[in-house]
Amino acid sequence: MIRVLIADDHNVFVEGIESLISGAPDIKVTERCYTVESVIERLNQTAIDVVLLDISFPQIEDGLNLCEHITRLYPKTKVVALTMHDDASLIKRVVKKGARGYLLKNTTKVELLQAIQTVHHEKQYFNDTITHILLNDGPKTRKSTAGAGIKPNLTPRESEVLTLIAQGLTTQQMANQLFVSAKAVEFHRSSLLMKFGVPNTALLIKTAMEMQYID
Repeated sequence: MIRVLIADDHNVFVEGIESLISGAPDIKVTERCYTVESVIERLNQTAIDVVLLDISFPQIEDGLNLCEHITRLYPKTKVVALTMHDDASLIKRVVKKGARGYLLKNTTKVELLQAIQTVHHEKQYFNDTITHILLNDGPKTRKSTAGAGIKPNLTPRESEVLTLIAQGLTTQQMANQLFVSAKAVEFHRSSLLMKFGVPNTALLIKTAMEMQYID
């Protein structure tokens, strides 16, 4: 069993990631940490195989320092950066600090599980998006992608949530209709905002309509 620690200061995101991992036969979230101090404390007390680390924890320099601390003092524990930042220079800094993988927060369940399993087996993991950014050595932000008219790829669940948002349903109503938790709905809502590069639900609906995701 691969023991995973999620390090992020946003409770909703932590629960969303845990919901993606739940059900995997060989992976289990054993720790959830919302501060740098709690991560260090848990690593001192518990054996962890993989840390999913938000690099902005709470600031980028804090996350980078924590990544270096983990890889230096706990070499058997592998770090996967899980963040919204898609800048090539930052990705390279994270790798230099010892991270074995790098994912954006709108990653799919398949990619997340593959990343965990890959780094646990002493290999690096970068999906096609991150590889493309590194090869082009430049930023590729979600906002500029949406602004350029390139349609973001949505998961089936994200498409369902987007449709229900456009219908004006509340978070709880969407959760009831989709048979998921309210936290899971908020996770997908956050992912949609990131993929479309918009700051709020109103602009999400407007942009999605312009791009013909919804009528």
